[in-house]
Amino acid sequence: MTGAAATTLQPVHGRHVAIAVVSVLLAGMCFAGEAVACSCAPTPPRQALARADAAIVGRLLAVAPRGPSRAAYRYRVIRVYRGEAIDSGSVATVLSGRDSSACALPTRIGHRYGLFLLGEGGRWASGLCGVVSPRRMWEAARGSASASAAGTGSTTSLNCAS
Repeated sequence: MTGAAATTLQPVHGRHVAIAVVSVLLAGMCFAGEAVACSCAPTPPRQALARADAAIVGRLLAVAPRGPSRAAYRYRVIRVYRGEAIDSGSVATVLSGRDSSACALPTRIGHRYGLFLLGEGGRWASGLCGVVSPRRMWEAARGSASASAAGTGSTTSLNCAS
C-alpha cells in the first residue's frame, strides 16, 4: 500500500515541478529588463522614397556619440535621389540610435549605404529601417520593374518600432 501511495504522489510532484519551472520562465521574461529588438515594417523602397524628406547614397565617415542612446553619423554624400538641401560631395550628419535594439544605423566606416532621411534644413534623422543598398536606392528612384519586383516584401521602412 505504501508503494501505491508513493506512485500516486510521483505524478503530482512532477506536475508541481513543471508548474514551478514555467512560472520561473514567465517571471524571467516579464522582469528581464528591456531586451527589445529592432523590427521594421515591410515597405518597398519606392514607397519609402516617396515618404522620405531626403534620400541619398553616402559613404560612412564617422560615428560620434551624442549622449547615452543617440549618435551622429557623418556621411560623404555620393548621390542625392531626393532632397534639395543636400548636395553631392557634401558631408551630411544623420542622427540615429547608438545600438541595434534602438534601430541604429550600421557602423561600418567606409561602407556605402542608401539612406531614407527624415527632417529638413540639414537636420536629418534615420535608422536601420531606412537603409537599403545603393543599388536598391537607384532602382527605387528609377522606378524600374526590378525595383517593383525586388521591393515587395522588403524590410525597408521609415516606421521603426523598438
